[in-house]
Amino acid sequence: MNYFISILSSFNPLFFVLFVLALVIIGKAIFTFKSFPELRGKAIREMVVGGFFSILILGLFVVVPLISGITIKNNELSLRLPSGMTFVTYTGDTVLSATLIDIETQPQYAIKSKVVGTEMRNYREGIFKLENGTEAQVFLNGTKAIYVETTGTPLILGPDHFDQFLKSFSENIKPIQ
Repeated sequence: MNYFISILSSFNPLFFVLFVLALVIIGKAIFTFKSFPELRGKAIREMVVGGFFSILILGLFVVVPLISGITIKNNELSLRLPSGMTFVTYTGDTVLSATLIDIETQPQYAIKSKVVGTEMRNYREGIFKLENGTEAQVFLNGTKAIYVETTGTPLILGPDHFDQFLKSFSENIKPIQ
């Protein structure tokens, strides 16, 4: 079973502001290109910068959340965190334990800082330093998650359809405490 975080969770006002800014730059460049033939070189540079900026914004706010996710099947947990540069598969043997947590009420699991990844509102994906001093691979939308101890880096997993995810994890990987 595949688990993701809804693309709407990653949209925030910053996305809209940056995207409108890029569209204004491109629109101004097109107007300049059509209206002022002597400024066409400048207009082309503005179109290239605006296009690059638009692609970058769409990549960070749309593509990264779409390709991030968790797959659970046949005693395997696959984790895809592109901004955290993590594409790993864990088996039931490499997962030591799993505990249900709430990062708001259990401060030792709260996110202290980002090492590498994406963080927008409740959406967190990548590698983060926790209040307890450890680094964890995080794929989270909200505050409820499972803390997974592995033979390597711990995981904090909280995708959409969380109750279904818990059931699938318990049945295929390890029972949750």
